[in-house]
Amino acid sequence: MQKKKLHSLNAVLLTAVLSACTTGGPVPSATIKTIELSAASASLAVGQSTTLTAVARDAQGEIVPNTDFAWKSSRETVASVAGGVVKGLTAGDTQITASADGVTSTAAQVTVTQTQPAGSFDLTLSADKLPVVTGKSASLTVNLVRKPGFTGAVGVGLSGLPTGATSSAVTIPEGQTSATVTVSAAAGAAHSLPTAVTLSGTATGSATVSKPITVTVRGPAGSLDTTFGTGGIARQPIGEAADYGYAAALQPDGKLILVGSVYGPHFENFGIARFTRDGALDASFGSGGKVVVDYAQGRDIARAVAVQPDGKIVVAGGTVVDGDGERFGLLRLNGNGTLDTSFGTGGKLTTAFTGSDHDRANALLIQPDGKIVVGGQASFSSAAGGVDFALARYLPSGALDASFGTGGRVTTPISAEGGSDKILALALQGDRIVAAGGDTFQLARYTASGALDPTFGTGGKVPKFFPGNNSGATSVVVDAQNRLVVGGHDQMNTAVVRLTKDGAPDPTFGNAGRTVLKLNPSNWNVATAVAVQTDGKVVAGSWVYEGNSSNDNFAVTRLMETGQVDPDFGTGGTTITRGPAGKRSTARAALLQPDDRIPATRIVLAGDSNSDFTLTRYWP
Repeated sequence: MQKKKLHSLNAVLLTAVLSACTTGGPVPSATIKTIELSAASASLAVGQSTTLTAVARDAQGEIVPNTDFAWKSSRETVASVAGGVVKGLTAGDTQITASADGVTSTAAQVTVTQTQPAGSFDLTLSADKLPVVTGKSASLTVNLVRKPGFTGAVGVGLSGLPTGATSSAVTIPEGQTSATVTVSAAAGAAHSLPTAVTLSGTATGSATVSKPITVTVRGPAGSLDTTFGTGGIARQPIGEAADYGYAAALQPDGKLILVGSVYGPHFENFGIARFTRDGALDASFGSGGKVVVDYAQGRDIARAVAVQPDGKIVVAGGTVVDGDGERFGLLRLNGNGTLDTSFGTGGKLTTAFTGSDHDRANALLIQPDGKIVVGGQASFSSAAGGVDFALARYLPSGALDASFGTGGRVTTPISAEGGSDKILALALQGDRIVAAGGDTFQLARYTASGALDPTFGTGGKVPKFFPGNNSGATSVVVDAQNRLVVGGHDQMNTAVVRLTKDGAPDPTFGNAGRTVLKLNPSNWNVATAVAVQTDGKVVAGSWVYEGNSSNDNFAVTRLMETGQVDPDFGTGGTTITRGPAGKRSTARAALLQPDDRIPATRIVLAGDSNSDFTLTRYWP
């Protein structure tokens, strides 16, 4: 009986032990071998906080959970610590440790700096616009202005650079006040529109200082600007069939206006298109950027355009009304492309010259007083008359100006007799009007009243500049020294001439005042427009036949102020832009389009390609 009771007691005890093992009874705790801190070091300013993390591990490197750490700062006046949160109190260095079960971590080194007042330094830049040519680098200088109490180093870097552009951060060390920041563009980098970039300066304990700059990745001089239109070319159909661009103008906001002839339901019409600065049709103008004007269901061709200071657009050309032959046609548009009904009759007018069978307007300019001067040709039946220079001047209302010539009109024979004297370009030289054109490179200058100016050329005329009879002037501009720069051709080769202010050849330009270029040694090429850059270099826009064909291409050439070809522009001074294979591409106008965001003044050629209005843009 006693044995039986003893066996029962042992069974009960064994059950209790097993139960304790399987129901979470007390287990001996692991022994902490090491304590690790992260981070191993930290830096913060007075008043700022940072958090350190402690991890306890046993002899096998396993984490010991639920460990209670005691934190300590070796210099509690520099920084306090509680639960791993370190707060900077005064400038200096301290060591932070964590302890548990008699084990102490390696100390974390903490540096506390005195907070600099906001704006404790400032930055100034040598430039806030930085164009970078592909395959090259460009730099600007960053100047550091330290305010009282700030002596530290400042790191400088750029953010937001265009694709393909790179720059490395630089440091302005203690004791120095400037550094150079360089931006490089890969050789194959895409051209960029002007891009807003942030230059930032940072220093320990001080607010970041940021400065905006504009970075533009651009091509070398003479290369197509691929940010314009599509790959540097803006080509747009305007009418129902063939469109031909004859003249262009630039608005102060950089928008571009191209005019010419467009085919519609009633033969040819005035066509006007406005493009944004970067080559898209301007949806705020006309219908989707286009305006088509039919005078009287006849043959209407716009050949000249100018923009008034108030933004209104004046267009001139030839129009046939009531079967009366071609006459000067003039219209004015509001800035949105609608006809300005305060001008002429419903926004349009026509002008005939007494005794002339046909009249055609080819050029126009706006005087500072708002009067409009239109130049072209008047055709007389007599052999002695032939085709003569023709000028008309209008009041801002569109009425002929009676104080000019006879009833607002002037005709002038330039050739000895029966010549084909046509004004193709006009320029204002002070209060004098310079007309250029003809079939023998002709010029004439008129006084404000429309009389020939006897102080110019011979009796107011330069009747022939090149020997022979195969030359012609197509364009004229006045440079900063009041000299005349004239473009055209001699023997169907691109020609640029510079005259003194009174019409004599300028001996400091080219060969006795002229530069003649064979852009195609075996075929025709003609300068149709000239422009003068602010540095005196001359830009000529031309068309040039390709090979031995009659398919022409756009060409742009730049000359030095001395008339020599600019070797740094394009290939040998010229860039030729080919249109669609086997199609004609004719440049008839050239504009200089400044853009202060870059800064650069780019070159725009205008005309038509494959019977569509066309613009191309080039880097200067």
